[in-house]
Amino acid sequence: MSEPSLEIFHGRTVANRLMTLVAATRPAFLTASVLPVVVAGALVHHLQGHVSIPLLVLASINIALIHSGANVLNDYFDGLSGTDDNNSSRIFPFSGGSRFIQNSVLSLDETRNLGLALLIMGGLLGLAFAWLTGPALLLVGVVGGILALTYSAPPCLACRGLGDVVIATAFGILPVVGTSLILMHTIPAAAWWAGAIVGCYVAAILWANSIPDIAADRTAGKMTIPARLGAAKAALLLPAWFAAGFSLLVLSPLPFATWIMLLAALPAGIATHAILAGRLIPALPVTILTHALACALLAAGLLLAH
Repeated sequence: MSEPSLEIFHGRTVANRLMTLVAATRPAFLTASVLPVVVAGALVHHLQGHVSIPLLVLASINIALIHSGANVLNDYFDGLSGTDDNNSSRIFPFSGGSRFIQNSVLSLDETRNLGLALLIMGGLLGLAFAWLTGPALLLVGVVGGILALTYSAPPCLACRGLGDVVIATAFGILPVVGTSLILMHTIPAAAWWAGAIVGCYVAAILWANSIPDIAADRTAGKMTIPARLGAAKAALLLPAWFAAGFSLLVLSPLPFATWIMLLAALPAGIATHAILAGRLIPALPVTILTHALACALLAAGLLLAH
């Protein structure tokens, strides 16, 4: 896949301008936050025998807006720090940012404004949900919004080695918990377990994608855990995220049918083998596939258990 360019995203028509704004959000990666919402829908259906599809769709749109805003603002702050500008080891589109700033498609100001607009839209939709659901959802939304923003904005939690935990929480645990709250007006204990399980695979995506960025991140002072460990040691720990997710599944009170998710060990094993061999190009997309398959199988298991 080629990086964005002014030839493709020329902005001379309204349609092209809209396409540019959508592409700048990195929509292909939104499965990392939307699929946990699907898991929550399956969990609620398992627990109460029905689920509101319109509310589930709106919850998916809400988290997609928040995630999109976080993606764009991450590009903005990495553009300010020079992390993405100096990233000669990037593997596009998995690492090194969207390249919309670096390739002069969008300015820093345009990127910042787009990111803030997306977060505001997500926040407004979240407020509507909170008005319908209650203050507990407002707390979930505020925590999620703060984490999504401060992942890359000052104090830059990613720069302090907290990025993986932040992403596991903001796009793993909180989407499952928040969606369960929207659909049930309560948070079942199983939602915390399901959220923690899928959060491990969200964190695995970030972890793997951070490895090609190590040199650029170090130069810019963005000291992620992979940047602190180095590529070789970071590669050794990617399977730990997979193992943590499978272990939580086995230890959880979720029905036995959800153990079908263990089939995701196949792509997890392929990603592990590739990254330990130093083959990042196959490892990164297969890590994303592992997350997607784990979520899909977990949701299927919950539906089958009903």
